[in-house]
Amino acid sequence: MKIFKVTLRYFINSLEQNISGPTVFLLFFTSKLLRYALFMSFLYYLGTGVKLIGGYTWEQMLFFYLIFILIDTIVQMFFREVYRFRSLVVTGGFDMVLAKPFPPLVRCLLGGPDFIDLGVLVILSIVIIYFTSVYIHPSLSQTLSFFLMLSNAFIVATAFHILVLAIGILTLSVDHLVMVYRDLTALVRIPVDLFTEPVRSLITFVIPVGLMFTFPAKTLLGLLSPSLILFSFIFAICYLLFALKFWHFALRRYSSASS
Repeated sequence: MKIFKVTLRYFINSLEQNISGPTVFLLFFTSKLLRYALFMSFLYYLGTGVKLIGGYTWEQMLFFYLIFILIDTIVQMFFREVYRFRSLVVTGGFDMVLAKPFPPLVRCLLGGPDFIDLGVLVILSIVIIYFTSVYIHPSLSQTLSFFLMLSNAFIVATAFHILVLAIGILTLSVDHLVMVYRDLTALVRIPVDLFTEPVRSLITFVIPVGLMFTFPAKTLLGLLSPSLILFSFIFAICYLLFALKFWHFALRRYSSASS
């Protein structure tokens, strides 16, 4: 409860900062919507000339992209503080984080969410609900499995950002790793099945961006087997445990700014 209250205070402070500059808020919000709309338009016009793309209809391709935006937006909104972690270590601010009676991992992960993405998330959720009801028509079991896989994707994303923080302690390199992550996630705006081997397996199980972004959409479409769903959860839990172990390993080797 104490951790929840402090984290909620971080969220409130970030929200106050975001809405304190309404012009900047509006510009970022509009630019994000425009960027997403342009790629959706590309998929739509691509689908009008081609009936099937790698075995998927244009509606399914568009749905994969909508789910990609949904997961990507949630991850960016909650873990924006990771992008600022390097300056915290370099300036010695991380010393103060460690000195406080609050888990430093929670502070570094959730200490500065970006609520500019919240408006995008609301609009996107409405679009996905409408699109799903018109084109997908999932069953109840598919819907429940989708939300389970959505939480699984969030676990994988959490593990990855913990690894980034740990590597940032050891090497002071955070920005480059986050940009590599952004570039890798851009690959799976389309279904991971469109890639050939060994790239498909690499971005699904080694660098699990395919598992994060493609598997939830495939679940709602009824294209993912129960065995793969179970494997995805086992993989995500093991990945998170490994990330936590590596975080503690890096924390023990942290040298403060004064040393």
